Amino acid sequence: MSFSVIGKGTPKRDGAEKVTGHTQFLHDVVLPRMVHGAILRTQYPHARILRIDTSAAEALPGVLAVITADRVEQHPVGFAKDHLALKGGTADGGKVRCIRDEIAAVAALTEEIAQEATRLIRVDYEELPAVFDPDSALRPGAPLIHNELGSNLVNLKYQFAHGDVESAFAQAHVVVEG
Repeated sequence: MSFSVIGKGTPKRDGAEKVTGHTQFLHDVVLPRMVHGAILRTQYPHARILRIDTSAAEALPGVLAVITADRVEQHPVGFAKDHLALKGGTADGGKVRCIRDEIAAVAALTEEIAQEATRLIRVDYEELPAVFDPDSALRPGAPLIHNELGSNLVNLKYQFAHGDVESAFAQAHVVVEG
């Protein structure tokens, strides 16, 4: 049996543009009055943030704003809406729990200025014991990563609801069940 598609090469629609360097990627876009951003990330797997000093970054010419977790209203993101965009604020116990957790964001006139501003932010940490795999996280006496849960064994149950299902069924022209 011979197939017309299976086992055959399929040319990519944008293949020619990519291999000739003509594809425009997001980082290639430059718009009038565009602002550039950079994120300061922690280098610690588990630590409490004692203090964040952004004054030198804010004083750098070309910096438009520097924000940290306690300076802006946090709106949790992710599937369970349990992930804060910026870590280390009072909402999450002032902790970072993973190398590269985001702790400050900078907006500046150029990408270079934004990156330089992140290097000027000073963060004082209290390093905390960390766990690096599920086995060590479940051992008796293992450091708690999320103190508010009381355990490293997270048994999350998700219930999501949006809208009035019964009303939607009543107004539907057809309801298919089963």
